[in-house]
Amino acid sequence: MSELSKSSSYSFFDIVEKCDNYPYSDSAVSSSGLNDIPLLLDNDVKVGLLLPSTVKALKEYNRLKKPNPFIIEDKYVKFAAHLNTFEKRTEVVKQLFDTWREEKLFPALSGWRDELYPIYGDSENPTNVAFVMERCATPLFGVLTFGVHLNGYTRTEQGQLKMWIAKRAKTKPTWPGWLDNIVAGGIPYTLNVTESVVKEAMEEASLSMEIAEKAVPVSAISYFIATQKGLQPESQYIYDLEIPLDVEPKPLDGEVECFYLWDMDEVINHIKADEFKPNCALVVIDFLIRHSIIDPNNEPDYLNILSRIHRRLDFPTKAKSIK
Repeated sequence: MSELSKSSSYSFFDIVEKCDNYPYSDSAVSSSGLNDIPLLLDNDVKVGLLLPSTVKALKEYNRLKKPNPFIIEDKYVKFAAHLNTFEKRTEVVKQLFDTWREEKLFPALSGWRDELYPIYGDSENPTNVAFVMERCATPLFGVLTFGVHLNGYTRTEQGQLKMWIAKRAKTKPTWPGWLDNIVAGGIPYTLNVTESVVKEAMEEASLSMEIAEKAVPVSAISYFIATQKGLQPESQYIYDLEIPLDVEPKPLDGEVECFYLWDMDEVINHIKADEFKPNCALVVIDFLIRHSIIDPNNEPDYLNILSRIHRRLDFPTKAKSIK
């Protein structure tokens, strides 16, 4: 492809900015402008960021509980010293969000999934997991979450590259009807990355295990998005899967309405028309960069795009990145 489409409303960098929209600080002391404060463990490791609305509700909850589960100061919120194990933190966080859900306090909790996400940061725990919490509640604590996305593509007999694109079901609680990668999902506490992508490929796209297990880990992206539901720093593991020409993905679990097989010009047009779920657009942009469809010669924001989809997120991960 010699030249990218220029007929659509948004540039690639516009699309990236819509997803990676949490303010950048020019120095270590400057504020994001959102008045957020860190959530700390008892070892002072930052595991999340709390907006004023969450802090206000947390103060009221804390006032009613003895002993207080949290230490709430102007510049930070910390788990109380007696909450010093995975089990104790997990239980108090569960009680907190069960209460807020029952009170219908935050819109984010209306999307309850009964799916637990790990929050890393406890160097005393062999897995480095500090606690686990309900998936839909993660924006309220501003914790780092992880997902896996699969690019499904084919090459025609003439060598033309095409990509399978999913259209999200209109019944989805988030981004209904938007475009998506062929397979995508969060990584539950009980599964590793590859197990998650194989599971999602079978459930969302009816791909056999024999085909799904050929998915290859190729990249990862990271970004920080602020929404009406809260703050969400995210890292997404990316896998590629070349799908045989005689295999057609089919919706299975109700998450996807249908699948399209598009050439790269058409994929680009839909990205620039802002029809993709934001983080899924970033995954495709990463694919376009890795296949030299986006390159330094045709994209003036090439370096800015690369830096914004590989944002440094100052939270612990599965590796023991605690000093």
